[in-house]
Amino acid sequence: MKRLRITVNGRPYEVEVEVLEDDEAGAPPLAGPTSPSSRHTMDSYVSPVTTPLPTRARVSTPQERTVTAPINGVVLEIPVRIGQPVQENDVLAVVEAMKMRTNIAAPSAGVVAAIEVKLGDRVEIGQVLLRFE
Repeated sequence: MKRLRITVNGRPYEVEVEVLEDDEAGAPPLAGPTSPSSRHTMDSYVSPVTTPLPTRARVSTPQERTVTAPINGVVLEIPVRIGQPVQENDVLAVVEAMKMRTNIAAPSAGVVAAIEVKLGDRVEIGQVLLRFE
């Protein structure tokens, strides 16, 4: 039997573990020294996160002028209103997929004619989000 001390949700516990088979000869201990020189931090493994660039939405044809979803996801934000003029690269909507937010930017200047989705809607690739005049 081995006695181990573990911490769960900030509370320390002492447990006894029976080793049935030890197939790792010379394996390092589960809990090694905790001196600063032996401790690794996540900083050495994780690269810094940068702000993602907006995804430029696709506009179908000059006559139709619709903006479609570039990914499947859920609509989190719609920071524009019907009748609002927008410039190229203005954020038209934010769609979340797998905890990642994607800003959908205007591909060109125009005026928002219709908003075809609402907050919380699930959208699929190619689904119309907005229409321009």
